[in-house]
Amino acid sequence: MSTTAQVSVPASIWKWVTTIGSTRKLSPEDHRHIDRWMSGNATPTVNQLIKLSNKLEIPFGYFFLAKPIDDTPEIFAHRTLRNSAISRPSRNLLDTLDSMQSVQDWMRQDAIDHGDTPMPFVGSWHLQHADAMELASAIREQLDLTTTWYCQNGHSLPADKAFNTLRKLCTDAGIIVMLNGIVGDNTHRPLDPYEFRAFALVDEYAPLIFINRADSIHGQIFSLAHEIAHIWLGKEEIYNAEYQQTDNAPIEVLCNAVAAELLVPQQEFSRQWQTAQAQGDTDYTAIDRLSQAFPASQVVIARRALDGRLIPQDVYNRVCAESAEQWEKNRKTSSNTSGGNYYSTKQSRLDHRFIEHLAASISEGQTSYTDAYRLTGTNRKTFPKLLETIGA
Repeated sequence: MSTTAQVSVPASIWKWVTTIGSTRKLSPEDHRHIDRWMSGNATPTVNQLIKLSNKLEIPFGYFFLAKPIDDTPEIFAHRTLRNSAISRPSRNLLDTLDSMQSVQDWMRQDAIDHGDTPMPFVGSWHLQHADAMELASAIREQLDLTTTWYCQNGHSLPADKAFNTLRKLCTDAGIIVMLNGIVGDNTHRPLDPYEFRAFALVDEYAPLIFINRADSIHGQIFSLAHEIAHIWLGKEEIYNAEYQQTDNAPIEVLCNAVAAELLVPQQEFSRQWQTAQAQGDTDYTAIDRLSQAFPASQVVIARRALDGRLIPQDVYNRVCAESAEQWEKNRKTSSNTSGGNYYSTKQSRLDHRFIEHLAASISEGQTSYTDAYRLTGTNRKTFPKLLETIGA
């Protein structure tokens, strides 16, 4: 199709795409053109539609639909954004979801093609009969986690190393764990942690967890532990409910409690809190000390203490307020573009088991390089080097 060919787009489609699309990049001239095209006084060229689809961050094919469609994935029915119903997802979130669903679909088919059996732990627990301590114990057993897995040689791991440890154990168990702070490699499309922190896509052959890297490292590890619980419960979600909220839906309360137990085991927490108090720590210094001993934020530690009636509500509220203020300050001053070495950044975003299976499928002639480039966001030049970096 010639890029100068003109295309008639119905007014209903114009109204729809400018409603669902990201209009922040549209210039005054773009708006004038759209008004003329919507009224039928002019007709856009293919080239103009291509440029608009990029600015609106919508699929080019949407302009050729006869009528608007609902392209909101079903998972949005299970979204927990501070316990509020979703108004409209951003194109950044929708495109990230679409990309991750493509990865999951590929891994599911690859597993079936190789005769793999469904993973028995996916959806193995039911909300109505689940106890947080028991579910956490079942997860530890499946992932081969000791109670104090976050300690090595008598020392607590830094939060980033603890995250990588938990992530690897998930991957070894067959759970795909992907993370990014932007859409693909587009640094102009950052993912907003206020919109979502993580999401879980449930599948008995290829369960997938995506972590928003724009969140704090403590936020990321808590989200990972939270989404692990969702995999066991067999319930998909897009997560952004605050841990400190008391009015979360029952499933969020349960998953938060499981995450807290995985990261801050109750028995070990009680022992270390008593030690801190015996050493003369105030509530605040004890919370700070324990946030270094466990891979958890001060808010999670404070909530543990509040639930155990070890601190008053005003101490907890102050910790939450100060943590929120610090998080916002860090978010404004830090960059989430994941700069540095391209291949190191790329491999940190991708699940290594997924890459290994993809490389094997290519060598077997089952998957084309074109599909591999699409699934990994690479090209003919960067994909081989990525495999070298990962060692696949």
